[in-house]
Amino acid sequence: MIDEVDQQLSSWVEEVLPGVSITFEGPATAAHEVGLYLFEMADLPPARGEERPPLQVRLGYLVTTSGTDVALAHKRLGTLLFAALKHPGWEVRFAGDTAELWRAVGEPPRAGFTLSVPLRQAVEAEAAPPVRAPLRVQGVGSRAMEGVVLGPGDIPISDAFIEIPSLALTARSDGRGRFRFAAVPTSPAKQHLRVRAKAREFPFTVDSSKPSPFVLRLDLTKG
Repeated sequence: MIDEVDQQLSSWVEEVLPGVSITFEGPATAAHEVGLYLFEMADLPPARGEERPPLQVRLGYLVTTSGTDVALAHKRLGTLLFAALKHPGWEVRFAGDTAELWRAVGEPPRAGFTLSVPLRQAVEAEAAPPVRAPLRVQGVGSRAMEGVVLGPGDIPISDAFIEIPSLALTARSDGRGRFRFAAVPTSPAKQHLRVRAKAREFPFTVDSSKPSPFVLRLDLTKG
């Protein structure tokens, strides 16, 4: 399972940077120009749907570059970063304090980013019992959800990652801190959101039955 994700990432790097050497054993070294170091696993709430959702977790890979030519290593890191930001199924994060991680691997600190990749395993659905009563169909409405992410002093936070875990919906805020979900069910009314910005995570609960936009204020003074 995890080795399949390793192979997927390896193929992606080779497509973005043809000819580079890759290691999964730790951060990149002079001998290996790109490092894809799996160092964390995190919960990934199941998506809602008609069929039984798969079991899933989120894998965190530390992406680094190295080599004798420092400028070339930095160029490769930037190329990988923006290629990852364009990938629809992955999330890019920037760890705040990585000093402990670098001490653990015995390397001097250097720039890198965390690539979060979902790992899923399908679950076989049990056979449904026969229906012995008349079928009742109840429709659930939906509406667009818009909002804005603000920091201290109501300064817009751009490029924040906004997620509705129960619906497997994600969005990013624009330069004015604005974000939009095209369709969110009106039932249940309460929707739990998760915002990742400034290397931190902030939970919110909003009432989707009320008119938007919603204002999500991040308290960056705590932590």
